[in-house]
Amino acid sequence: MTKTYDAIIVGAGHNGLTAAGYLAKAGLITLVLEKRPVVGGAVVTEEIHPGYRISSVSYVVSLLRSEVIRDLELKRHGFEMIPLDGTLAVCGDDYLFLRGDAEHDRKQVARYSSVDFDNMARFDATVQAVGDVIRNQMLREPPKLDAGVWDLAALALMGLDIRRLSPELRYRLLQMLTSSAYDLIERWFDSDMVKSMYASACFSGNFASLRQPGSAIPFFHMAVGELDGEQGAWRLVKGGMGGITQAMANFARSKGADIRTEAAVENIMVENGKAVGVRLKGGEIVASRCVLANTDPKRTFLKLLDPDKLDPEFAGDIRQIRMGHSSWRINLALNGLPDIRFFKSGEEGPWHRSDMTIFPDVAGMEANFFAAAAGRLPREPRLELTIPSTVDDSLAPAGRHVMSILAKYYPYQLADGLSWDDVKGDAADGIIDYMARTMPNLPDIIVGRQLISPLDLETEYGLTESDIFHGRHDLDQLFSLRPHPRAAQYGTPHQKPLPLRFRCPSRRWCVRGPGAQRGPSGSRRFQTTLTIFKYLLKTNHLLWYRC
Repeated sequence: MTKTYDAIIVGAGHNGLTAAGYLAKAGLITLVLEKRPVVGGAVVTEEIHPGYRISSVSYVVSLLRSEVIRDLELKRHGFEMIPLDGTLAVCGDDYLFLRGDAEHDRKQVARYSSVDFDNMARFDATVQAVGDVIRNQMLREPPKLDAGVWDLAALALMGLDIRRLSPELRYRLLQMLTSSAYDLIERWFDSDMVKSMYASACFSGNFASLRQPGSAIPFFHMAVGELDGEQGAWRLVKGGMGGITQAMANFARSKGADIRTEAAVENIMVENGKAVGVRLKGGEIVASRCVLANTDPKRTFLKLLDPDKLDPEFAGDIRQIRMGHSSWRINLALNGLPDIRFFKSGEEGPWHRSDMTIFPDVAGMEANFFAAAAGRLPREPRLELTIPSTVDDSLAPAGRHVMSILAKYYPYQLADGLSWDDVKGDAADGIIDYMARTMPNLPDIIVGRQLISPLDLETEYGLTESDIFHGRHDLDQLFSLRPHPRAAQYGTPHQKPLPLRFRCPSRRWCVRGPGAQRGPSGSRRFQTTLTIFKYLLKTNHLLWYRC
């Protein structure tokens, strides 16, 4: 007899697996369907060269809430975090190596400015203070624009959070939401090196000109990032990022969930406005009383669903969602450690165990954006690097290493009719040559590499237009507008709005680049809404689980 599930989850990414764990734990018959041969989505560990393993796409973790770690027993199932040893920021011939030690870091910054260490401390404290408002909103469902009773209550809670801020901090909150990153950097900092470092941090969180109003929103990454209760924390994962999703999958299976790989969903089946299951590529039909999509809005509404079954105005708006953070990934297998020209060669130092960034000055980052917007490759990309094998010897043979590189901005759509298959190898060579200015021996120690272009991020890992955030962080694509006013509460409108919504809040405002991010969905609020979920199972309403 064919099995009918209470819930089918499309995609075994980290958010989908979190939902599976909570649903299975609550006793619901749950199935996860994943098109790739492994679970994890973009949070996976893969072999890139014989004996060398690395986190292929997402490479650091934050926003993994303590409730999720505890409720899904992730540590018992093998999840282990590893701290990084500071931050190395390189801009041309200049660098800062910061370790969180005030005396050490003050001396580093003093090489460029006598006031910027204090400026940095004040700015970071301000961002943390106003970021509490944003952090609290991540635990709440965004209010609807038509403002029913519950929505008015949600707005009142947000108003109370803002009211608790001093007048100065209220001003700073509004300023950070509406100003350009360039204006804020000019307002707060003195030296070009520190300005460029903060611009680089903002640059990684969106695809926008640094002079565009609203481009300062990624500064809130500094505020909302947390890991197991520690604010601002970012960590590596033992065994690579796949350690997270393997632990999640193991927990879900232990509670009775079924997880199928190499099971690509072709479409979500809807009858009379109700979800009745999914059809897999190949024709297999799997029945379910509810469907949760661990996919971006365009893929969910325009591909998995029949757009003709949606309100035409709604479908038209979804088509216009701006995607694309213009990222691509290079992973290297190395037969030794790269020398870093600012430090003694031939020796491992704490900088090798740090979160490293290489970036141009502010003008160069602006040029980078406009080149990518025109479909052209940048001359001086912004790179973020880690060498996880320096702190995790399970990833490479003894004395060997793996290096992770995130490169921005690189266009999803290339100019002049070129394809990524045409330019991928040459573009990677250009990045290695660019890095060799800082790491002179790098080209000589590479023994293997994995190239994941923007097109590969879409076709292989399911990130539409290579967008690691499932939609840009522009002002009109956040909060109650994300992805659309009629879908911001995690439901799916058909010809008329559905009478109920499944309340499962996920990350809402802004999250850091390619790290694995877990919004609060599935934790405390998730537990309190299982009764609503069980009602939805009776009425077969289609759900869209935000990721």
